[in-house]
Amino acid sequence: MRFNITDTDITTDDFNYGMLNISPNDTEGFRPFQLMVASIAGCSASVYRRILKKQKIEYDELSVEADVVRTGDDVNKIEKITLNFKIKGQELNQKKLNKSLEIATKNCSMVQSVVPTMEVEETVEIIEE
Repeated sequence: MRFNITDTDITTDDFNYGMLNISPNDTEGFRPFQLMVASIAGCSASVYRRILKKQKIEYDELSVEADVVRTGDDVNKIEKITLNFKIKGQELNQKKLNKSLEIATKNCSMVQSVVPTMEVEETVEIIEE
């Protein structure tokens, strides 16, 4: 990947699907911490979805909400990311969903890349139809 750096932002058009704008100002582009959280949530959700499919666990909808805790100091690093998976369907088994998420966590490269330096908590909530 190649990034172009200006006084106001950083861009890359090294992708087949368009340009990515990165900026400390959220009106100019994605903030770096947002991209990190999106990478972790996206990777975890993709792996989780794949595991649910392999285990033939059927559901109607799957979403994930991310909450971020930052240090608040000058560095303002991410201390913790909580990913709350919400799964809607009928006759879902909480124990199986939790076990599948444990497997996903162990196999998500983004989560495993940051776990030594920040806490990543993942939960599953069943939404009854």
